Amino acid sequence: MANCPKCNHHLRLADWKQKCPYCGANIVLYDLQERLMADADIAEVQNYHFQKKLDRLKASFAGSKLAIVRIFTSLLPIAPLFLPIVKANFSAPMPEQSGNLNAIGVYKLFDGLDFGAVLGSFSNGGAPFVISAVLFLLSLVLILVHLVLLTLACSPKGKPRNYTLDIMMLLFSIVSAVCFAVMPEGSFAYGSLGIGAYLYIVMLIVNFAIDIAVYKQGIEIHHKQCYVGGIPIEEYFEMLDKGVPHEEIRQEMYKRLTALQAQKDAEIAEAEHKHNEAHKTEKEEAKVG
Repeated sequence: MANCPKCNHHLRLADWKQKCPYCGANIVLYDLQERLMADADIAEVQNYHFQKKLDRLKASFAGSKLAIVRIFTSLLPIAPLFLPIVKANFSAPMPEQSGNLNAIGVYKLFDGLDFGAVLGSFSNGGAPFVISAVLFLLSLVLILVHLVLLTLACSPKGKPRNYTLDIMMLLFSIVSAVCFAVMPEGSFAYGSLGIGAYLYIVMLIVNFAIDIAVYKQGIEIHHKQCYVGGIPIEEYFEMLDKGVPHEEIRQEMYKRLTALQAQKDAEIAEAEHKHNEAHKTEKEEAKVG
């Protein structure tokens, strides 16, 4: 159970009545306005922290022209995969096949693959191929991870995280290409790299370069102004840090809220006055006509 808002005595389950059995205060109505204001303060501070995250999210995607370009360059490496990636020859334990393969062909190849037999060939000269296939798939997964994590690009750890992903994608793709290229002729999987593989690596380099350019240029994050009881939240936090008494902060809130309400009332009155003047002018013009 909760505590009494007046005497702070702990209430038991049996203390279900509206009044506190210890001090007689009305638990529901005691200092209700102040409690509502305190809840509002907490809600506005929480909204401020959420708004900061939302502002960073917007800036990550559209904070600059380069940031917008980065969205498309993050997907660019996928396009070359529909070109011939490798010109390969496969035999058991792989499905027997030879010729150019793109992403669709690789998918069909792996769809009918006996993974147990291929992994079993790891110690029999098949290690480079297994490593090549695993690293290639990991680089594809990281492309999607990188795209999703662009939402956090302006967070405190956004820059090192993006750079790490860029380096991993590039490193995995290069090692994958090298491992496939060194497979000896006559093994169960060998061949040469196609134009798609080279363009895939080039697009990853372009993506990395755009990431560097974005962070070098910098992204200005425009934070929406938030208030706590009519006080700008930066000023509110400063008052708390200085140890300003709660009563003084609350008085300042009432003062600011009263001024804001007076300003709003004046704006409404001015708008009504303009509307009435316009209506009066229309009537006079109608009479003249």
